Amino acid sequence: MPSGSESPKAEIDCPAVAWNPVEKFGQLLQGEEFALEEGALCIAACGCPDMDLDAELEKLDALADLCDGASRERVLLSLFGDLGFHGNREDYYDPRNSFLNEVVRRRTGIPISLAVLTIAIGERVGCEFEGIGLPGHFMIRDRNEPDVFIDVFAGGALLDVRGCQELFRRVNGEGNGFHPAYLAPVGHSSIMERMLGNLRAVYVQQRDYANLEWVLEMRTMCPSATPEEVKHLGMVNLERGRFDEAARRFEELAAAAENGDGGQLQRLAALARSRMN
Repeated sequence: MPSGSESPKAEIDCPAVAWNPVEKFGQLLQGEEFALEEGALCIAACGCPDMDLDAELEKLDALADLCDGASRERVLLSLFGDLGFHGNREDYYDPRNSFLNEVVRRRTGIPISLAVLTIAIGERVGCEFEGIGLPGHFMIRDRNEPDVFIDVFAGGALLDVRGCQELFRRVNGEGNGFHPAYLAPVGHSSIMERMLGNLRAVYVQQRDYANLEWVLEMRTMCPSATPEEVKHLGMVNLERGRFDEAARRFEELAAAAENGDGGQLQRLAALARSRMN
Protein backbone atom coordinates (compact mmCIF):
# COMPACT_ATOMS: atom_id res chain seq x y z
CA MET A 1 0.00 0.00 0.00
CA PRO A 2 1.51 3.37 -0.92
CA SER A 3 2.18 5.71 1.96
CA GLY A 4 -0.65 8.06 2.80
CA SER A 5 -3.43 5.45 2.63
CA GLU A 6 -4.86 4.99 6.08
CA SER A 7 -6.40 1.70 7.12
CA PRO A 8 -9.34 2.16 9.50
CA LYS A 9 -9.14 0.04 12.65
CA ALA A 10 -11.94 -1.89 14.26
CA GLU A 11 -12.53 -4.63 16.79
CA ILE A 12 -14.73 -7.60 15.93
CA ASP A 13 -17.62 -6.41 18.10
CA CYS A 14 -17.45 -2.91 16.57
CA PRO A 15 -18.39 -1.13 19.84
CA ALA A 16 -18.60 2.32 18.26
CA VAL A 17 -21.86 1.58 16.45
CA ALA A 18 -25.29 0.94 17.94
CA TRP A 19 -25.73 -2.25 15.91
CA ASN A 20 -23.42 -5.21 15.48
CA PRO A 21 -22.46 -5.49 11.79
CA VAL A 22 -20.86 -8.92 12.19
CA GLU A 23 -24.01 -10.28 13.79
CA LYS A 24 -26.23 -8.67 11.15
CA PHE A 25 -23.98 -10.02 8.41
CA GLY A 26 -24.44 -13.54 9.76
CA GLN A 27 -28.20 -13.05 9.84
CA LEU A 28 -28.24 -11.87 6.23
CA LEU A 29 -26.30 -14.93 5.09
CA GLN A 30 -28.91 -17.21 6.64
CA GLY A 31 -31.51 -16.05 4.13
CA GLU A 32 -31.76 -17.34 0.58
CA GLU A 33 -31.49 -13.78 -0.72
CA PHE A 34 -30.70 -10.44 0.88
CA ALA A 35 -30.09 -6.84 -0.08
CA LEU A 36 -26.60 -6.85 -1.53
CA GLU A 37 -25.84 -3.33 -0.35
CA GLU A 38 -26.74 -4.23 3.23
CA GLY A 39 -24.20 -7.04 3.24
CA ALA A 40 -21.57 -4.73 1.75
CA LEU A 41 -22.35 -2.04 4.33
CA CYS A 42 -21.97 -4.58 7.16
CA ILE A 43 -18.45 -5.18 5.89
CA ALA A 44 -17.84 -1.44 5.61
CA ALA A 45 -19.10 -0.81 9.14
CA CYS A 46 -16.34 -2.96 10.60
CA GLY A 47 -13.72 -1.01 8.70
CA CYS A 48 -15.45 2.31 9.48
CA PRO A 49 -16.89 1.92 13.01
CA ASP A 50 -18.70 5.27 13.05
CA MET A 51 -20.74 4.42 9.95
CA ASP A 52 -24.52 4.96 10.11
CA LEU A 53 -26.27 2.18 8.18
CA ASP A 54 -29.55 4.04 7.66
CA ALA A 55 -27.75 7.17 6.51
CA GLU A 56 -25.73 5.19 3.96
CA LEU A 57 -28.87 3.52 2.61
CA GLU A 58 -30.44 6.97 2.25
CA LYS A 59 -27.41 8.10 0.22
CA LEU A 60 -27.99 5.22 -2.16
CA ASP A 61 -31.64 6.23 -2.44
CA ALA A 62 -30.53 9.77 -3.26
CA LEU A 63 -28.16 8.53 -5.98
CA ALA A 64 -31.00 6.51 -7.49
CA ASP A 65 -33.19 9.62 -7.52
CA LEU A 66 -30.62 11.29 -9.77
CA CYS A 67 -31.11 8.67 -12.47
CA ASP A 68 -33.44 10.12 -15.09
CA GLY A 69 -35.21 6.92 -16.08
CA ALA A 70 -34.89 3.20 -15.51
CA SER A 71 -32.83 2.18 -18.53
CA ARG A 72 -29.40 0.58 -18.39
CA GLU A 73 -27.96 3.48 -20.35
CA ARG A 74 -29.42 6.04 -17.95
CA VAL A 75 -28.06 4.31 -14.87
CA LEU A 76 -24.57 3.94 -16.33
CA LEU A 77 -24.50 7.52 -17.64
CA SER A 78 -25.65 8.87 -14.30
CA LEU A 79 -23.13 6.94 -12.20
CA PHE A 80 -20.06 6.98 -14.45
CA GLY A 81 -20.74 10.16 -16.36
CA ASP A 82 -22.71 12.73 -14.41
CA LEU A 83 -21.60 11.62 -10.92
CA GLY A 84 -18.05 10.73 -11.87
CA PHE A 85 -17.71 7.28 -10.33
CA HIS A 86 -14.57 5.59 -11.61
CA GLY A 87 -12.13 2.78 -10.98
CA ASN A 88 -9.28 3.57 -8.62
CA ARG A 89 -6.23 2.75 -10.72
CA GLU A 90 -3.86 4.93 -8.68
CA ASP A 91 -4.34 3.18 -5.32
CA TYR A 92 -6.09 -0.07 -6.15
CA TYR A 93 -5.25 -1.81 -2.86
CA ASP A 94 -6.51 0.90 -0.55
CA PRO A 95 -9.04 -0.98 1.65
CA ARG A 96 -11.45 1.94 1.35
CA ASN A 97 -12.06 0.78 -2.21
CA SER A 98 -13.92 -2.20 -0.71
CA PHE A 99 -16.08 -0.17 1.70
CA LEU A 100 -19.33 0.81 -0.02
CA ASN A 101 -19.78 3.95 2.08
CA GLU A 102 -16.30 5.11 1.10
CA VAL A 103 -16.94 4.28 -2.54
CA VAL A 104 -20.01 6.53 -2.43
CA ARG A 105 -18.13 9.29 -0.60
CA ARG A 106 -14.97 9.22 -2.72
CA ARG A 107 -16.63 8.26 -6.03
CA THR A 108 -14.02 5.55 -6.64
CA GLY A 109 -13.54 1.87 -6.01
CA ILE A 110 -12.51 -1.49 -7.42
CA PRO A 111 -14.57 -3.61 -9.84
CA ILE A 112 -16.58 -5.51 -7.25
CA SER A 113 -17.50 -2.53 -5.07
CA LEU A 114 -18.51 -0.47 -8.11
CA ALA A 115 -20.55 -3.48 -9.23
CA VAL A 116 -22.36 -3.65 -5.89
CA LEU A 117 -23.11 0.06 -6.15
CA THR A 118 -24.48 -0.28 -9.69
CA ILE A 119 -26.60 -3.31 -8.81
CA ALA A 120 -28.04 -1.45 -5.80
CA ILE A 121 -28.88 1.67 -7.81
CA GLY A 122 -30.31 -0.39 -10.65
CA GLU A 123 -32.58 -2.25 -8.26
CA ARG A 124 -33.93 1.03 -6.92
CA VAL A 125 -34.94 2.27 -10.36
CA GLY A 126 -36.15 -1.03 -11.79
CA CYS A 127 -33.08 -1.98 -13.82
CA GLU A 128 -31.92 -5.55 -13.22
CA PHE A 129 -28.18 -6.15 -13.00
CA GLU A 130 -26.42 -9.24 -11.70
CA GLY A 131 -22.86 -9.98 -10.71
CA ILE A 132 -20.45 -11.86 -12.97
CA GLY A 133 -17.47 -13.39 -11.18
CA LEU A 134 -14.88 -13.21 -13.95
CA PRO A 135 -11.57 -14.22 -12.30
CA GLY A 136 -9.44 -11.19 -11.60
CA HIS A 137 -12.02 -8.63 -12.71
CA PHE A 138 -15.58 -8.63 -11.39
CA MET A 139 -18.28 -7.41 -13.80
CA ILE A 140 -22.05 -7.21 -14.07
CA ARG A 141 -24.56 -7.94 -16.80
CA ASP A 142 -28.03 -6.84 -17.74
CA ARG A 143 -30.35 -9.66 -16.69
CA ASN A 144 -32.72 -8.83 -19.54
CA GLU A 145 -29.88 -8.90 -22.09
CA PRO A 146 -27.62 -11.67 -20.79
CA ASP A 147 -25.10 -11.33 -23.62
CA VAL A 148 -24.36 -7.71 -22.65
CA PHE A 149 -21.65 -7.45 -19.98
CA ILE A 150 -20.64 -4.26 -18.20
CA ASP A 151 -17.15 -3.35 -17.02
CA VAL A 152 -17.94 -0.86 -14.26
CA PHE A 153 -14.23 -0.35 -13.52
CA ALA A 154 -13.89 1.05 -17.03
CA GLY A 155 -16.71 3.54 -16.67
CA GLY A 156 -19.55 1.20 -17.57
CA ALA A 157 -18.08 -0.04 -20.85
CA LEU A 158 -20.26 -2.62 -22.63
CA LEU A 159 -18.66 -5.91 -23.68
CA ASP A 160 -19.78 -8.97 -25.59
CA VAL A 161 -18.45 -12.48 -24.86
CA ARG A 162 -15.38 -11.94 -27.04
CA GLY A 163 -14.63 -8.69 -25.24
CA CYS A 164 -14.84 -10.52 -21.91
CA GLN A 165 -12.41 -13.15 -23.16
CA GLU A 166 -9.94 -10.45 -24.19
CA LEU A 167 -10.32 -8.74 -20.82
CA PHE A 168 -9.71 -12.05 -19.04
CA ARG A 169 -6.48 -12.59 -20.97
CA ARG A 170 -5.27 -9.06 -20.24
CA VAL A 171 -5.89 -9.48 -16.52
CA ASN A 172 -4.79 -13.09 -16.06
CA GLY A 173 -2.23 -13.61 -18.79
CA GLU A 174 -2.32 -15.45 -22.10
CA GLY A 175 -1.37 -18.74 -20.45
CA ASN A 176 -4.63 -19.02 -18.49
CA GLY A 177 -7.48 -20.65 -20.34
CA PHE A 178 -10.88 -19.01 -20.47
CA HIS A 179 -13.97 -21.04 -19.57
CA PRO A 180 -17.55 -20.00 -20.41
CA ALA A 181 -18.55 -20.68 -16.79
CA TYR A 182 -16.57 -17.58 -15.83
CA LEU A 183 -19.42 -15.51 -17.26
CA ALA A 184 -22.14 -17.17 -15.19
CA PRO A 185 -23.97 -14.94 -12.68
CA VAL A 186 -23.03 -15.36 -9.03
CA GLY A 187 -25.19 -15.05 -5.93
CA HIS A 188 -25.00 -12.42 -3.26
CA SER A 189 -23.18 -14.69 -0.79
CA SER A 190 -20.46 -15.31 -3.37
CA ILE A 191 -20.10 -11.56 -3.88
CA MET A 192 -19.66 -11.05 -0.13
CA GLU A 193 -17.06 -13.82 -0.03
CA ARG A 194 -15.10 -12.19 -2.82
CA MET A 195 -15.22 -8.75 -1.21
CA LEU A 196 -13.91 -10.24 2.02
CA GLY A 197 -11.27 -12.16 0.10
CA ASN A 198 -9.98 -8.91 -1.38
CA LEU A 199 -9.77 -7.32 2.06
CA ARG A 200 -8.10 -10.39 3.50
CA ALA A 201 -5.35 -10.16 0.88
CA VAL A 202 -4.80 -6.47 1.64
CA TYR A 203 -4.61 -6.91 5.42
CA VAL A 204 -2.41 -10.01 5.20
CA GLN A 205 0.04 -8.05 3.07
CA GLN A 206 -0.04 -5.17 5.57
CA ARG A 207 0.18 -7.51 8.59
CA ASP A 208 -2.82 -5.59 9.92
CA TYR A 209 -4.13 -8.21 12.35
CA ALA A 210 -6.76 -5.96 13.95
CA ASN A 211 -8.61 -5.59 10.67
CA LEU A 212 -7.73 -9.06 9.42
CA GLU A 213 -9.49 -10.52 12.46
CA TRP A 214 -12.95 -9.15 11.65
CA VAL A 215 -12.52 -9.93 7.96
CA LEU A 216 -11.81 -13.57 8.79
CA GLU A 217 -14.64 -13.63 11.32
CA MET A 218 -17.05 -12.62 8.57
CA ARG A 219 -15.38 -14.88 6.00
CA THR A 220 -15.85 -17.95 8.19
CA MET A 221 -19.59 -17.21 8.30
CA CYS A 222 -19.82 -17.61 4.53
CA PRO A 223 -21.08 -20.83 2.92
CA SER A 224 -17.77 -21.67 1.24
CA ALA A 225 -15.62 -21.19 4.36
CA THR A 226 -12.99 -23.90 4.81
CA PRO A 227 -11.37 -25.38 7.95
CA GLU A 228 -8.12 -23.74 6.87
CA GLU A 229 -9.78 -20.32 7.05
CA VAL A 230 -11.12 -21.08 10.52
CA LYS A 231 -7.61 -22.12 11.55
CA HIS A 232 -6.26 -18.87 10.13
CA LEU A 233 -8.78 -16.95 12.22
CA GLY A 234 -7.71 -18.92 15.29
CA MET A 235 -4.08 -17.99 14.65
CA VAL A 236 -5.03 -14.32 14.35
CA ASN A 237 -7.10 -14.60 17.56
CA LEU A 238 -3.96 -15.99 19.20
CA GLU A 239 -1.83 -13.15 17.83
CA ARG A 240 -4.37 -10.63 19.10
CA GLY A 241 -4.50 -12.11 22.61
CA ARG A 242 -8.00 -13.59 22.25
CA PHE A 243 -6.85 -16.87 23.74
CA ASP A 244 -10.27 -18.25 24.70
CA GLU A 245 -11.64 -17.72 21.19
CA ALA A 246 -8.51 -19.22 19.63
CA ALA A 247 -8.68 -22.29 21.88
CA ARG A 248 -12.35 -22.84 21.11
CA ARG A 249 -11.79 -22.66 17.36
CA PHE A 250 -8.82 -25.05 17.49
CA GLU A 251 -10.73 -27.52 19.65
CA GLU A 252 -13.73 -27.50 17.32
CA LEU A 253 -11.48 -28.03 14.32
CA ALA A 254 -9.61 -30.85 16.09
CA ALA A 255 -12.86 -32.63 16.89
CA ALA A 256 -13.89 -32.55 13.24
CA ALA A 257 -10.44 -33.23 11.73
CA GLU A 258 -10.24 -36.21 9.41
CA ASN A 259 -6.83 -35.80 7.80
CA GLY A 260 -4.44 -36.23 10.71
CA ASP A 261 -4.32 -32.55 11.68
CA GLY A 262 -6.16 -33.17 14.95
CA GLY A 263 -2.99 -33.49 17.02
CA GLN A 264 -1.56 -30.19 15.82
CA LEU A 265 -4.86 -28.43 16.42
CA GLN A 266 -5.09 -29.86 19.94
CA ARG A 267 -1.58 -28.58 20.66
CA LEU A 268 -2.56 -25.14 19.40
CA ALA A 269 -5.65 -25.21 21.62
CA ALA A 270 -3.52 -26.19 24.63
CA LEU A 271 -1.10 -23.35 23.83
CA ALA A 272 -3.94 -20.85 23.68
CA ARG A 273 -5.40 -22.04 26.98
CA SER A 274 -2.02 -21.92 28.68
CA ARG A 275 -1.76 -18.24 27.80
CA MET A 276 -5.08 -17.50 29.49
CA ASN A 277 -3.49 -17.96 32.92
